[in-house]
Amino acid sequence: MPAGIKVERNVAWALKPYIIAEALPIVVSMLQRDGVRVAFSNRKGSTLGYYMPPKADTRAAWGGFSALHTISLQIDLNPYALLFVFVHEWAHLQTQKQYGNEVYPHGKEWKRNFKTLFKPFFSSRIFPQDILQVIAGYFEKTSRYFEQDLEAACHRYGRNRKAFASTYMALLKKGIVIPAPYMGSAAQKLLDGIRQQEQERKREQEEALMARTQASPRSEQSKEIWQVAQTLKIADVPVGERIRMEDTDYEVEEHLPPFVSVRQVAKAQKVRIHGLVLVQRLVLRQTAE
Repeated sequence: MPAGIKVERNVAWALKPYIIAEALPIVVSMLQRDGVRVAFSNRKGSTLGYYMPPKADTRAAWGGFSALHTISLQIDLNPYALLFVFVHEWAHLQTQKQYGNEVYPHGKEWKRNFKTLFKPFFSSRIFPQDILQVIAGYFEKTSRYFEQDLEAACHRYGRNRKAFASTYMALLKKGIVIPAPYMGSAAQKLLDGIRQQEQERKREQEEALMARTQASPRSEQSKEIWQVAQTLKIADVPVGERIRMEDTDYEVEEHLPPFVSVRQVAKAQKVRIHGLVLVQRLVLRQTAE
C-alpha cells in the first residue's frame, strides 16, 4: 500500500449496506489482500461497473487514489447484480496484474479468472436458487455482458436497491428470508426472530424424529425406494409431494409465493426455494420389508 493513502480501516462496516452479508467476509478479504479502492457511482446508464488500474505516474507514488487499483460500481444496483458486477470487475483486476495489456479485456484469460473467482460466491446463502441456475448457465460461455436472463433473474427481487429493500421487508414480514446485505435494525430484529423460531422448530422436529426412531426398531421399519418421475418447477409441485434437488430429497410443505417451503427428509430441516427452480419430482416405486 503506497504511503500517504488514507484507507477506511473498517471496510466491513462501510460495505455492509451494499454487499450480501454472507459474501461480505470474502469481499473484505479480497480488498485487504490486494489494496483495492471501491468507489460507488450515482450515474445511471449502461455501465454497471468498471475497473481502473493504477496510473503509471511517478507522482502517484506520493499518495492519492490514482496509486490504487479501483473498482467502481453503480450504487443503485440490486445487491445480487452489484455483487456479480463486482466479481466481474475483480476478474479484470486479476487479469491486468497477470498479463498487463497483453491480452484482450474479455479474452480467455479474463473468462478463466472470472469463473475461478466466482466459485466462493456460488452458494444459496449468497444468491437465491433461481439466480444460481441462471449464473450456472452464464458460466458455460462467460459472456462479457450482464445478460438479459441474468438481469431478469436479479430484478425479480427488485430493479434497484430501493425496490429490493421493499421486496425484502415484505417477504421478511411473511417469515421468508432471502440473502441480503444489512438492511437496518428493524429488519435485523425481524430476521433474528425468524431464525430463533426456525431453531426452535428444528429442535422440535429432531426430538420428534428421534422419538419415532426409538419407538420403531430398525428391523421393523420399511425401506422406501423413490424414483424420478419428472422435472418441473417447484411451484408446480403439490404440497405433500417428494422432490429431489442436488441429490437431496425434500418434501413440499407449503407454497409461499414466490417461494416454496420444503423439509429435508433425512434431517427434518426446512428451507425455502424460489418457485422457478427446477426440481425432480419423485414417486414411490415399491416398499420392501
